Amino acid sequence: MNDKRDHDLFARPAPHKVLDVLDELTWATGRTKFMNLKSDKNSDNIERGHWENVALEFARHPEVLESISKEHVVTCFDAFTTLFDRTAVFDFLAAAYRKGALIFTSMRTNETDDLKIFERILPEYHATLRAAGLPPLFVGLDSDFSSDGTTSVVSIHEPRLQRHFASSVQRPLAILSCFNESDVIEQVIEHWIAEGCCLQILDNWSTDHSWPLLIAAAERFGDLVTIERFPLVEPVAGSWEDILRRKEEIAQANQGRWIIHTDADEIRCSPFSPFKLADALALVESAGWNRVDFTVLNHRPVDDRPVGPGALVASLPYFEFGTKPGHFIQKKAWIQGGVRVNLAGSGGHVADFEGARDCPYRFVLHHYPLRSPEHARRKINHERAGRWSTEEKQRGWHNHYNDLLESDRIVWELDDLHDSRRHFWEQHGLQVLLGPMMVAERGCGS
Repeated sequence: MNDKRDHDLFARPAPHKVLDVLDELTWATGRTKFMNLKSDKNSDNIERGHWENVALEFARHPEVLESISKEHVVTCFDAFTTLFDRTAVFDFLAAAYRKGALIFTSMRTNETDDLKIFERILPEYHATLRAAGLPPLFVGLDSDFSSDGTTSVVSIHEPRLQRHFASSVQRPLAILSCFNESDVIEQVIEHWIAEGCCLQILDNWSTDHSWPLLIAAAERFGDLVTIERFPLVEPVAGSWEDILRRKEEIAQANQGRWIIHTDADEIRCSPFSPFKLADALALVESAGWNRVDFTVLNHRPVDDRPVGPGALVASLPYFEFGTKPGHFIQKKAWIQGGVRVNLAGSGGHVADFEGARDCPYRFVLHHYPLRSPEHARRKINHERAGRWSTEEKQRGWHNHYNDLLESDRIVWELDDLHDSRRHFWEQHGLQVLLGPMMVAERGCGS
C-alpha cells in the first residue's frame, strides 16, 4: 500500500462511535491512560479530557515512548491518510505494543467495491501491520459501529493475549443440557470435542431419539463425554432452575478448571484465530481473566428446508445479532474456584461468583434454536409451550418465543440477516469481540 492509488482510497477519518467503544475497552481491560497519535499538524485532536494527543514530531522524542506502559491505549486514526512518515508512525506503535500498550488503528475508506475491500485492502493492511511488528488480534471493518453509515478499516493489537501462547493443560468442561435435539446433537458433540473440550450432558428426559444418540456418543468418545438423565425420575414439568442447580454442582466438583454452561443447539468458538476454544481460554487465563462473555449470533431459517444430518452450520448460514435483553449478557464460561457459582439467580445468563475478572473480548456463540419452520412449530407449540413450570414463567423465564406462538410459518427475510459464510469476521468481528452494545442502542440488526 505505497502508491498514490492506495492513498486515494481513504478519506480523512472523523471520530465517531468507535471512541465510545474504545472508552469501554479501556475500562474493561483495566487500562487507565489514552494516547492518540496525530500524524501531522492538520490532524484533529480527540476532544476527550482523559486523552493525550501527541503529534508525530513529538512522539519521536525518547521521553514520550518511555512514558508509555501497559496501562496505555495508543490510537492512530489516520495511519494511511495524511502521514508524512509512515515508517516512523509504525515504529512508534510497534514500540508501544512491545511495552504492553493496547494499540488501535483506524482509517476510513472511500472504496465502495466490497471485492476490493475484502480481497485487496484488508489483506494488504494486515500484511503491512505484521511487517511493522504489529501482529493484529483483529483486522476488519467497523461498519457495525459507525454512526454515519461509512466504513473504516480498523485493527486491534492486544499484547496481553498475543505476546505469549498458552496451551490448555486440562480440557475445559462444557456442561450441556439437552431436550429433543436429535437432529443436531451428534454434530454439536463433535464440535466440542474438536475444540479441545470434554462434555457432561444432562438429558432432561427427551422424547425423541436424543438419548440413544447420547449413549452412542459416550461409547464413541469414552472419558471425553459423560451423560446422565436429569432428574433421576422423569418429571411432570421441566424445571430450568433445577437444571441450573445441577450444573452448579457439576462445576463445583471440577475446581481449577474452565467450565462452559451451554445448550445442545449452540456452537461456541474462539475469537482468536487460529486457536481452538480450549487454547483461547488458556490465553484468557494467562492474561489474568477468569470469566468469558459471549456475543450471540442467532441463525435463522429463510425457507422451508429442514436441516440434514451433520449439516447444521451449512444449512443455516444467515444470522442476526441478539435482539432480546438476555442475548446481551452471556457470561457463561469461567474458571471454577473453591466456592460454588450461582447460575440460577440470573436464569443461567451469568455465572456469578466473587472475584470474577471478565475478559473484555467476547467469544462467539452461534445459536441455532429454530432450524426450520416445521422444527420451530414443533418446538414452540408442542415441546416447550406447556413444559416449563408455572412458577418459572411467572418470573419472566421461558418467554423468548412468545411473539412466535401464533405464527403460521416461521421464516426470516434475507434482507434482515447477515451471511456468515464469507468475510464474516472482517465484517462483523469487531462487534463480536467488543459486544453488541451498539446494536442494543439501535434496536435489532445492523
